[in-house]
Amino acid sequence: MMEKGQISAWQFFILVIGYLLGTSFFFRPAGLIAMAKQDAWIVPIWAGTAGVVMSFIWIKLANHYPGLTIVQICTHAAGKVIGGLIALLYIGYFVHVSALITRNLGDFMKQTLFPLTPITVFHVMFLLIICYAVIKGVETIARATELLLPLITLVFLFIFFVALSEWNWDRFQGMFRMNVWTTMKETRSILGFPFMESIVFMMLLPYVRSRRNVSFLLGVVVATLLLSLIVFFTIGVLGVTRSSHDTYPLFVIVQELHIGSFFENLESTIALILLVAIFIKLSVAYYGAVLGLCQLFRVNDRSWLAISLILLISGLALGFDNVLENIEIDKRYAFEYMSLFGIIFPSLLLFLTWMKQSLGKEKAGSSS
Repeated sequence: MMEKGQISAWQFFILVIGYLLGTSFFFRPAGLIAMAKQDAWIVPIWAGTAGVVMSFIWIKLANHYPGLTIVQICTHAAGKVIGGLIALLYIGYFVHVSALITRNLGDFMKQTLFPLTPITVFHVMFLLIICYAVIKGVETIARATELLLPLITLVFLFIFFVALSEWNWDRFQGMFRMNVWTTMKETRSILGFPFMESIVFMMLLPYVRSRRNVSFLLGVVVATLLLSLIVFFTIGVLGVTRSSHDTYPLFVIVQELHIGSFFENLESTIALILLVAIFIKLSVAYYGAVLGLCQLFRVNDRSWLAISLILLISGLALGFDNVLENIEIDKRYAFEYMSLFGIIFPSLLLFLTWMKQSLGKEKAGSSS
């Protein structure tokens, strides 16, 4: 099944930014600051640099198969049996990423705003909205992102400038003292989430009208710089100790903002920003899973597949007992698990492609 819609380079660019920042801007700062202290803002920069290198590998692979998604590339490069198995693993990966994003939403809503509401209620209600967007197609997701991302950017900038009144440069004392290799090892999970997760954009590359490679790379670079800036901002406003002991430090910053007696209780604003960001990220991952299933099993109507995945993803999202278990698993296994899909499989497919091309040239040379 091929998607009929197409998106522009600009829409693809903001989709990449929205996806990479989707949940990482909210859930990553606390863990990074706990590990790297005052130097935590440097960590996204080296991780983003590695993300750009990985992106070159994915783009190189995609250039060998113009007009094909990663699921289709698997069967073309590795054959129907082995390639089909790898493609199925990729679809399972997109489903799992969707479940992780969904659980992040549920944990936040239950801990901060609605502690008495069952977590499954948040999962199912949000997945219904995502399912509708996915059924409508990639153009709908791109246009929604084009509309929503500037709005949440303006709101975030407002919060940023207001919170600067709490800024203190003394909170950066002790900077540039980290052990580089130890810190890179301890913070390697940021390579998995969010950078390796962006392999899902290989499902969208065929639908970008022009300048897809430049848009993708620029999106990764801009998202990297913004994530670094958010971590830097968090340290400057809250300090290392408070930031590292709060699960959602940005929520704490907004919770404590008061502008006279007019602007109070602004935490609902940051919750709205997070919901929009999760919509962007989850819709892309969910779309990748649905489109992959349609292409692998030659299904022409994606509607029932999209609806069925609501039950699967909402069930998988309950795989953790609490947010602390989620954080611990992410810290220990995220890089190793996601490198299989972000580095190992793309490198293998690229190697098989080069082997096929070399054998084809040899056969052509011998026949002539």
